[in-house]
Amino acid sequence: MKTITLLTLLFLSPSLFSSERLQRHNKAAEVFTNWHFFENGRGMSISPNLSRFMWMLGENRRDKSDPITKFIEKRYGFTVVDKKLVGVFNVKYKNMDVGVLGCTACHSGKAAGVFVPGLGNKTIDPYKVGRDTYRIQKFWGLGNRNPDYKYIHDKAMYFSKVTSDKNISSLTRGLVPDSTIKTYFYKDHGLKYPKDMGRAQVKAPHLWGIKEKRHAGVFNDGSLSGDSYAWIFGAELFASDSGEHLRAVMPKVKWLTDEVLANLLPPKYPFKVNHPLASKGKVLFNNSCLKCHGDHNKDDNGYPIYTAPKVIPNHVVKTDDEKLKAISPEFVKLVETGSLADLLEFNYENLQKGYFAPKLWGIWSRFPYLHNASVPTLYQLMIKPEKRSPIFSMYEAGDAHRFDKKNVGLTLFDKKEYPKALRKAKKGDRDIYYIKREGQSNSGHYFSKRFDPLSHEDKMAIIEYLKTL
Repeated sequence: MKTITLLTLLFLSPSLFSSERLQRHNKAAEVFTNWHFFENGRGMSISPNLSRFMWMLGENRRDKSDPITKFIEKRYGFTVVDKKLVGVFNVKYKNMDVGVLGCTACHSGKAAGVFVPGLGNKTIDPYKVGRDTYRIQKFWGLGNRNPDYKYIHDKAMYFSKVTSDKNISSLTRGLVPDSTIKTYFYKDHGLKYPKDMGRAQVKAPHLWGIKEKRHAGVFNDGSLSGDSYAWIFGAELFASDSGEHLRAVMPKVKWLTDEVLANLLPPKYPFKVNHPLASKGKVLFNNSCLKCHGDHNKDDNGYPIYTAPKVIPNHVVKTDDEKLKAISPEFVKLVETGSLADLLEFNYENLQKGYFAPKLWGIWSRFPYLHNASVPTLYQLMIKPEKRSPIFSMYEAGDAHRFDKKNVGLTLFDKKEYPKALRKAKKGDRDIYYIKREGQSNSGHYFSKRFDPLSHEDKMAIIEYLKTL
């Protein structure tokens, strides 16, 4: 009997370990989805009590607020799951209702209609959110002299004013401007930020594997050290406008990074995979892509073993360098002489050097591709930049009807739609990605020695393999 029991346990142990890691992922996803850093009046928020008249009034108002929820989803790009906005909270504070943004407003989203905690939101539009909230709050706060109210209101006004500054804001929905984070350090020194400091537009990064990634650097170029964790709080730091806020929540930032985000798993490809073709694609991938992107090993239960990426010099990858220029000598000096110099560190060897060749776990869901979201599909990553689509829609980018199963990524305009879409793009339509805009070039990531020998069938095989990661 003991022998049978032992054999049974040995037989079941892989599924038990598999189940344990999946359970940790599910718990982490739940915690992260419901997490925000509002404390003591500090955090990403809108003017107090404005939420009473909007969408965050609880389950009993869900039906009544549903039209507003749908409007906010479509206009601003927030993710909606079960009729609720993800990453948006109503917090009671000193007899006020404070509308608070959590991490998942930008760092969770949909791909092929599947909600994925930790995936960058493909449709968020910070500029439009900032512009509209600034206009509303400008009148909402008139005459209220309560110091607690005014403290939050003034920060909310600054947050919305900077995010809607046309000189430094993002130019397309689905992109977030890292330039807004830079403004904090000018204010830290009592200076006005320059209007010509660039936009540094990037797509909101995915977060699975960040525990290991942070040792190589934060975000997509490795210039910001993750060893102190503090840069991970960058967006919140700018929004709350308080170094004291960062210092107060540093233990929570560390815990969230290493105990919550560390347990997130990449989303499994939701459609059928041709495994014989994927096996062929793995060989081709190892011959063509492994040198930069590295190994993608799995544990005994098929889950990823996360490792840190490495920075590839931009003279090699040749992608848009606007983001690299954002880490300028002036910016470095502001940080090093500021009030948070003890917490915010740089990887000096990576300053303006290049970008990560990211690990490709869950890559099927991370379209559009490259750090600036300039390439709509995996297939187009393997063809010459001049043959890639110069425009594509970012509207409803995570919805099922926008997913291209064959090429993996976003559907494109057809021949009939294209001329009108191009005209709208040239006029600045924020729903349409246009590679001629500042910081949105789709250049680079084409290596002729590796990609030219690949046939169409070879490229499709590599894509099939990437679906398995």
